[in-house]
Amino acid sequence: MVVQRPSGGRLAARRLAERSEYSTTLGRLARFTLAHRFLVIGAWVAVGIVLAILFPQLETVVRQQSVDPIPAGVPSFQALDQMGGAFGEKGAKTTVFVTMENPNGFTDVARERYDMLVLQLRENFDDVQSVRDLLSDPTTAGQALSEDGQAWYLPVGVTGTLGGPTATHAVETVRQTAQRVFDGTGTTVHVTGPTATFSDQIVSAESDLVVITLATVALIAIILLIVYRSLFTALVPLLVIGVSLGVGRGILSALGELGMPVSQFTVAFMTVILLGAGVDYSVFFISRYHERLRQDATTEVALVDATATIGRVILASAATVALAFLAMVFGQLSVFSTLGPACAIAILIGFLATVTLLPPVLLWAARFGWGAPRRDLTRKYWNRVAVLVVRRPVPLLALTLVGLIVLSVFATGIQITFDDREGQPATTDSNEGYALLDRHFPQDVTITEFLVVDAPIDLRTASGLADLEQMASRVSQIPGVTRVIGVTRPTGDKLEQAELSWQNGQIGNRLAGAVDDGQNRRGDLEQLRTGAFQLADGLTQLDTQVRTNLAPLAGILDQASTAGQQIQQYQPLLRQLAASAPALDRASQNAPQLAALTRQTSAALATVTSILPILDNAPWCTQVPQCAALRAQTRNLDALLSNGTLDQIATLSTQLAQLDTPISTVTDQLTSTVNSLGSTLGSISSQDLPGKLTQLQTGISQLAAGSRQLAAGVSALIDSNLQQLAGMAALATQLQTSARETAGTNSATGFYLPPQANADRRFVDVARQFVSPDGHTVRYAIQTSFDPYSTEAMQLADTITDVALAARPNTTLQDSNIATAGFPAINADLQRLLTEDFRLLALATLTIVGLILILLLRALIAPLYLLGTVILNYTAALGIGVLIFQHILKTDIAWPVPLLAFIVLVAVGADYNMLLISRLREESQNNIRIGVLRTVTNTGSVITSAGLIFAASMFGLMAGSISIMTQVGLIIGIGLLLDTFIVRTIVVPTIATLVGRASWWPSTRTDTHPASR
Repeated sequence: MVVQRPSGGRLAARRLAERSEYSTTLGRLARFTLAHRFLVIGAWVAVGIVLAILFPQLETVVRQQSVDPIPAGVPSFQALDQMGGAFGEKGAKTTVFVTMENPNGFTDVARERYDMLVLQLRENFDDVQSVRDLLSDPTTAGQALSEDGQAWYLPVGVTGTLGGPTATHAVETVRQTAQRVFDGTGTTVHVTGPTATFSDQIVSAESDLVVITLATVALIAIILLIVYRSLFTALVPLLVIGVSLGVGRGILSALGELGMPVSQFTVAFMTVILLGAGVDYSVFFISRYHERLRQDATTEVALVDATATIGRVILASAATVALAFLAMVFGQLSVFSTLGPACAIAILIGFLATVTLLPPVLLWAARFGWGAPRRDLTRKYWNRVAVLVVRRPVPLLALTLVGLIVLSVFATGIQITFDDREGQPATTDSNEGYALLDRHFPQDVTITEFLVVDAPIDLRTASGLADLEQMASRVSQIPGVTRVIGVTRPTGDKLEQAELSWQNGQIGNRLAGAVDDGQNRRGDLEQLRTGAFQLADGLTQLDTQVRTNLAPLAGILDQASTAGQQIQQYQPLLRQLAASAPALDRASQNAPQLAALTRQTSAALATVTSILPILDNAPWCTQVPQCAALRAQTRNLDALLSNGTLDQIATLSTQLAQLDTPISTVTDQLTSTVNSLGSTLGSISSQDLPGKLTQLQTGISQLAAGSRQLAAGVSALIDSNLQQLAGMAALATQLQTSARETAGTNSATGFYLPPQANADRRFVDVARQFVSPDGHTVRYAIQTSFDPYSTEAMQLADTITDVALAARPNTTLQDSNIATAGFPAINADLQRLLTEDFRLLALATLTIVGLILILLLRALIAPLYLLGTVILNYTAALGIGVLIFQHILKTDIAWPVPLLAFIVLVAVGADYNMLLISRLREESQNNIRIGVLRTVTNTGSVITSAGLIFAASMFGLMAGSISIMTQVGLIIGIGLLLDTFIVRTIVVPTIATLVGRASWWPSTRTDTHPASR
């Protein structure tokens, strides 16, 4: 079945039908632009020139703006700011790493240049906020120098924000400084880190823009030449879009100067969107223009009718796409919020250029015979497709739906990557820096994840450190966490000396040692007991002996006291003796004579006394007084002789004669001795020695009694000690058993660090890496087994935070703020924001497209299945993208791609829907099947051309080196091809054929009235 060209009558009917979709407002606009075509063309050119003169290049505006890829208020950024402020590490969010490598190692020359680099960077206050010289600190030097000694790195906090132009400039300055310092030393230098990665991505995107633009224009030009087979007709859309692109860039530059955020990615994406959509609108317009020319309309009438009819559809389409893009301004992520308004402006400019600039250009070209329609070589093909659709709608619909659903299944296995390193060439400086680090250090050593605790109190207490360790212990047990490093576990393992189990073991060991020592000395204790009793017995005996033996001494001391007084009585006699001493000395001298005289006297007396017996026996002697007197005197002499007095005198005389020392000398010595003895005895009397002797006896008695009590006490104490040793042995066994059974466990080891540890220099050196100077902020470095950019790492970051928060109640941490800082946490926030933005913007896009379709068609059923088809087309395109990138190229899908593809494919799909469905309603005045047949036949070529052109513009993004653009370009381009050749060609027409007039429900009439004046 071939649809023939309408006859004159039918042409009039057709014109009438077209008039029912005719916009008088756009018709008047077309007449004005055609009447003032040179003015309109000049105005467009003038606006472009003026904007270019008044405002800087769009790339310059982008460099001068600061656009945060992620909002600054997300928890991960707040944690980084808190940590950086607490530890004096400014620029924590924008830290880069100057990586250095030298095969000869860290030589003296390298050290000298390194110190020079540190000095120069610290003097650069405009671009550098902080420099962490890890190599100069013995505590951290091992972190920054590789084990082989051939690589080292320097963390530098630069100014600006992550992904912002200030940070990009700072990174470039640091690179230049490092290269200049190490130039000619054989040391390789790269600047890497997330901030450097973002900066390299911006630079790569800017350099890619020219390549993308040229590739896109070339692809579009080739397609236009194939479609129109006319160089001028192919150039007209490009010339119009070139002018509109210049105006659009100028407007964006002006708005950027006024404060509207614009990123480099925005510029690239806006360029291809404007090229694709603008050329599509031109193709739609030229198609209707050529159709009117084929109906024998004059050039001016054809241009006016095309503007008033297809212009209405283009307006609805542009409004749909622009509103869908404009809704992106509500996104929280700048990649969407900055992209949406720019693309919306580009779409509107493309529409304005199509309805105002393109008609005057075509009218001017028509005077030279340019731009005339060529024979449609594809009409028969599309007629056959239309016949097939009408005759076999069910098999075709089932086949295509099954195919699209199968492709959509692949989309369920999508793996989103947040690793921007994979999104740019391996030759960028940041990626080369990462490769350098990976060659010499553990993987991702610079992408550290921290658990930050901010408390209102000083946590450097025994209880605070114990609670921190308890929290760290819980975190260390999370699957995927390989090590938790911090103040309570400097090596990643719990500080052994602070574990209560270790301390219990040490106490138990010492107790056991003390018990063993006590048992070994048990004999000594028994000796002590025996010795105590022996001492008591000895003191008792001493007391008895003292009492017995000192009793006479007491009498002697009393006599001595009395003798002192008696000696005083002999002082006169001594004086007399001293006075007689001279006479005695003389007698001593006459002693020999005296001795002789004494002997003579003794002899004489012996003779005289011999008559005594006679006298005693003479009775008469008694009566004779003289005889009695003589007898008495003779008896006296006999007594003198008998008692030995004379012998004594003789002996004394002999002795006197033998004296060597004079009597006077002897008497003097005697006097002195007596005086000394008297003085001594006097002192004895004054000191009351007897009383003191009594006190001594009493003290010894008390000592003896006390020693007896002491012996009893010692015995009791020894028995008690032996009992205590038994108890200590049992306690030591319990402690040792507890320590042995709890060793290596996290739940039962406990933690205690005494306050004096804060005075230990070794502890202080380690603690300052993890505890802020005021003790209110503590951080733990978390090492995991996951790629820090992976989804597992992001989920783990959330889990770590949840587990740490669960450890707060009823501890010193209960009022603290706990958050995870680091790129896994940043990416977790990014993932959360992306999910929220997807829900919001996807819903907004569907709502906007749905409402516009309802208003345009004044129906409910058709908009529903049209929305369903664009969603299915999106999932199928995404499935193809997953198949190509994940399963063939072995790379994950970049995180912005799914949402960008959704918005573009839904909005642009709606664009084609409007062209198709509006033409379908226009052609379905009497019979829906005839309407489908005519619509597919008449629009197949134009929709195919438009789809190819827009797809080509998306494929142009693949000429860049950034994976986000490559993936977006491929997935959207494939989606547009699916939409062009499958959805708009087969799926929608077959559904419309099967649904019939119900598509226009609740409208009861197929003819319509102008929807826009």
